[in-house]
Amino acid sequence: GAVGGCGRNTIGIFSRGMSSRDDKSPTVKHTTILVQNGVSIQELPVIVRKAGQREFVAYCSNKAPSAQEITLPEVSQMPMEVLSSIERCLTTNGVLTLVNSMQGDELNADVAAYALEKIFRTETVFDLKNVEQSRVFLRLVGTLLERGDTQLVLSVMRKLINLVDLNQTIESFSNELLMRNTDNRLAVREICDAIDICVACGQREAAEKFWTGLAERASDIDAGNIARVYKVAPLLKVTRRMLITLLDRRISSCWTALNAGDVVTILTSLEKCQSPPFRTMQSISRWQSTNIHCINESHLEAIVAALTHLQYTDAQIERSLERYVKARGIKIQRQTLIVALLNFCTNFRIRNYHILNGCSEYFVMNASTIEAKHLCAIVQPFGQLNYQPINGMRFWHTLEMAVERNFGRMVPADVIGVALSCVYLEMFPLNFVKRIFNPYFLDVMHQSSRPEIVARQRMQLKLFDTAMVLECADYDGPWLPRDHGARSVWHDGRIKRILNQIQQNLETIAGGFDRFTTCTYLAQLPITELHIIDILLHPAGLGGTWKLRPRTERNIHTAVLIHLPEHFNATGEYLSGPQSMRIRHFRKMGLRVVTLNYETLAKLKIHPKELNSYLVERMKSALPAFTA
Repeated sequence: GAVGGCGRNTIGIFSRGMSSRDDKSPTVKHTTILVQNGVSIQELPVIVRKAGQREFVAYCSNKAPSAQEITLPEVSQMPMEVLSSIERCLTTNGVLTLVNSMQGDELNADVAAYALEKIFRTETVFDLKNVEQSRVFLRLVGTLLERGDTQLVLSVMRKLINLVDLNQTIESFSNELLMRNTDNRLAVREICDAIDICVACGQREAAEKFWTGLAERASDIDAGNIARVYKVAPLLKVTRRMLITLLDRRISSCWTALNAGDVVTILTSLEKCQSPPFRTMQSISRWQSTNIHCINESHLEAIVAALTHLQYTDAQIERSLERYVKARGIKIQRQTLIVALLNFCTNFRIRNYHILNGCSEYFVMNASTIEAKHLCAIVQPFGQLNYQPINGMRFWHTLEMAVERNFGRMVPADVIGVALSCVYLEMFPLNFVKRIFNPYFLDVMHQSSRPEIVARQRMQLKLFDTAMVLECADYDGPWLPRDHGARSVWHDGRIKRILNQIQQNLETIAGGFDRFTTCTYLAQLPITELHIIDILLHPAGLGGTWKLRPRTERNIHTAVLIHLPEHFNATGEYLSGPQSMRIRHFRKMGLRVVTLNYETLAKLKIHPKELNSYLVERMKSALPAFTA
């Protein structure tokens, strides 16, 4: 046998139960080979053809068959009278009888294709199953596969997508396409169409073997068809990685000629594959930077959403989006594009004031038309990123009117999200307190979500209530009872580990092991992840029995907080809104607050002297408690 479609990177061929799925068609068998791409070695499926004598001689002598030796699909026209005769047939038997009466030269590929399509339209799947084994039906299939061009074969095979019970016929079509693929007779788009149709027809194993044709035609993959090839990658499993690697090499030479639709297709496909290759993402980043002002809003929204899902960004992407918002700003038509941009900033903790201010200005100018479901998505990023919009009071006044107008149409989770975003930025929504802590609102909240979601929303309400009590003098609360229930709260494992690793240093700084407590809470604050005190420095012996008296004991105890990278914005300059509020709450409770950077602690833990110096320096920079 001869294996076709194997390039220079094939390092070995071996059989694993070489088999033919159709014992009546022993010319096509299946095996696997080892293929090397750089340092990656994969075992990939291929077909094995039973070579004829002339092919074997050509293979052994390293000579390609001449053009006369290769059977090319015929190019013919279907006589109208034959077409009319087939169309007049009312039953499958009529079509088969008509075909049976044709001489060999009368039955060409086009006639066979039309007759098959007529049969598929006329018969039920059950009757077709019986017809499939008939001599005339097999003659039609054989004529089409032997003499039809690839587009005609693909066109008829598409009709089989809804006739997956015709296993033998579908397998004959897929085997013929695989043979043509092995002979390098399929164009890039035809290979992609073949993969699509084979998968739709349930021939996944056959679809996996078309990679050889794409590998052979790698030089033909260009800006005109690369998006089409990316689109079939999610359909493959075994050969997907090889195909993505191949495309990753090709895109760097053709990204300049891509259009926005191609980029959306590529990113959508990579989302489904869940494996964005670095060079591909770099090429798309360069493309976006070059074409940012030529992209329409729907395409840009799709690109930004895909980048968010793929968890990829870089400085070039951020700058291009910044340029877009500065140029378009309030002229943007799609609310969903603004939502996508703000969601992008939140996910990557990008505190870019050009993007955020542009979006806030858009909100102020278009608040009357913004849908209720988008209000939380527009406001929340400002709270999370701890960013006060440049149009300050106009923004908050507009938000107040928008929430007032849409309160009844907002889901409880969005209302709570907006309220928390306000208090993160020390803007207190007093006008909505009674509507939030209303029995009707609470009933809707409990009935509209699963129990675990309701529990999270209740905790967020408790956090909002506590924040308003501590920070807003005009707040007529608390509205919720104090949390006395004993329960566990998730505490990041990284913080726990670093606390264990710097235990001795903490003893030195505190003056003894009985002068500090790790991972503790204040009785006056709700038991939430946000209110965990990583290290509490206190007088000797108080520990777990200690009760804070915030009105009389101020600046006596020190809360030491360890901040993880995600507690900051992307550049590490600004704390997030929730973490800033956390610090304010402890200072309101009369505690001094010291902040430590987790990454700095992780670097210095093997250098005790430098670590002690860092801890002492941070202790000297402690934030004092707010005045009572």
